[in-house]
Amino acid sequence: MQKDAIAIIQARMNSTRLPGKVLRKIGNKPMLHYVINQVRGSRLIEDIIIVTTTMSQDDVIVKYCKKNNIKCFRGSSTDLLDRYYKCAKKFGIDTIVRITSDCPLIDPRVVDRAISKFLKSSFDYVANNLEKHNGKWDNSPCNFPQGMTVEVSSFNVLEYAWKKAKKPSEREHVFPYVQFNPKLFRVSNFKYPRDLSFIRCTVDRLDDLKFVTELYKRFPKNKKFIEIKDIVKIVRKEPDLVKMNNRIAFDEGYKKSLKKDRKIGFR
Repeated sequence: MQKDAIAIIQARMNSTRLPGKVLRKIGNKPMLHYVINQVRGSRLIEDIIIVTTTMSQDDVIVKYCKKNNIKCFRGSSTDLLDRYYKCAKKFGIDTIVRITSDCPLIDPRVVDRAISKFLKSSFDYVANNLEKHNGKWDNSPCNFPQGMTVEVSSFNVLEYAWKKAKKPSEREHVFPYVQFNPKLFRVSNFKYPRDLSFIRCTVDRLDDLKFVTELYKRFPKNKKFIEIKDIVKIVRKEPDLVKMNNRIAFDEGYKKSLKKDRKIGFR
């Protein structure tokens, strides 16, 4: 197993709410380009692997990766935990950094903060998408703009979850089994110092894409990568911009999986 932190970025074309979103254009480049470029700004990421599915509609993602010399892995279309595990196993990855392809403004400094905390601690899992409420972990943007989620774990932890997780919510979203089993895993989070969660930089719907496109129009053209401070600067000047998409519910996909859990009898 290699100890370097490797970013595994999940991507597929059959998104329910915005089909084909990973290759939809922001300006003249596909969204996946911006996600990869942002992650490349990390000082601690050694490599990037795109994990997509074996479905024929995702051939275009594989083609994009080959054209741009990016590593790619194909796996289950329904079991994302399985896809991540088999990718990590094939490439011999010990420190797994999970990032999603709908985050074209993921701040590389946030990525580094997550990796650094994980590597310097004894935690099994570190992320910025959950916090404790009444003593229990719950989903949360942790004051970050939505679309800044980074999750870090070791291969051993991922493998344990892969063997034990049963619920749809645990198989479709990779780390819920780890997040919500505090007796089994040492979990920690990190938060932004002030609440910026009203800024929605994830792309799940057409209004999200329009908002992110408007932001990219306003960034300086010579910036190698975008940081949260660049986003805040624009929103301060034009506060009405966030009205384009900030009424969309947080974490829609995970909530949908929880409904599946209840439907088949899980609590």
